[in-house]
Amino acid sequence: MKSFIYKTLLFILASIFIVALIFFSSLIVINKKSNFKLKVPVKNIIIGHSHPTYAFNDSLISDFKNLAQSRQSYFYSFIKVRNVLSQNNSIETVFIEFTNNQITKEMDDWIWDGMTISSRIPIYLPFIKKDEAQLLYKNNSKAFVAGTSKSFRENLINLFSLKYDYTSKIGGYKWTKRNDIDSLLAIENTKKPNKIDITAINNLSLKNLEFLDKIISLCNEKNIKVYLVRSPQHTKYKGRLNEELFQKIRSKRFKTIDFLDFNNFPFNNSDFADLDHLNYKGAAKFSKWFNELNQNGLLSKNDKQVFIDSEIQKIQLSLN
Repeated sequence: MKSFIYKTLLFILASIFIVALIFFSSLIVINKKSNFKLKVPVKNIIIGHSHPTYAFNDSLISDFKNLAQSRQSYFYSFIKVRNVLSQNNSIETVFIEFTNNQITKEMDDWIWDGMTISSRIPIYLPFIKKDEAQLLYKNNSKAFVAGTSKSFRENLINLFSLKYDYTSKIGGYKWTKRNDIDSLLAIENTKKPNKIDITAINNLSLKNLEFLDKIISLCNEKNIKVYLVRSPQHTKYKGRLNEELFQKIRSKRFKTIDFLDFNNFPFNNSDFADLDHLNYKGAAKFSKWFNELNQNGLLSKNDKQVFIDSEIQKIQLSLN
């Protein structure tokens, strides 16, 4: 009986060792063989969440690639940028979406809630460093273990099928013809005014901001120019209610980084998909204009925001 128990334990330990060996070996192989090289070399990329994903139609912008991804925190953007920059020497400028909702406590969920880990870990696990894995495990161990298991299965499939190309998995411009503005505004108009919870609005995700700092530091180390960008949002978007705090953080924490604010670009309701995203009409209008700004030397201006505001004012005057 003792011999049977001993052999069983030995078999279990050996099995665990073999599985662990295969697991970590797969991560190492994928990490080394992964391809983040853009199919067309560009000098400029933009990263961030869904706002730039829907706003910047990179087919209409010269020398520019949209690598933003919906519901993506700076944690995963940092991992992405780290790999993209290491394999794309042509990149000279990184535009980072920095807008009102990215400072909010909600961004913690975008790092480690169950839905996020389930969708991100299978892609990013081979590229996550020890301290980053510890952060996810500490805040949601159950989801991290489940996500790791899912990642193991998908990584083995990628290994056997020799699928090492990640360029199609890390973001890009999203085209949508959706336009829900009128119905959303109608709903808002029928609601009774609620007392604004200032405490909730001003609750920060310090961890998300920490990884924005890391992205900026990484770019500085590689002598890559960084610009913070705010994509257009509808004037009725409630995410803008923390504007005072947003500007305070921007002016103090990121005062040395140029901030390109396009929040006041004049759109029709028909240009929006919803209150915080553009549809294809709005994206085309904005992207062509943004490209024109670049062609006219936006990034070489001493006061870039003054130039942006003056160009927006010209559009507004032409509409009156």
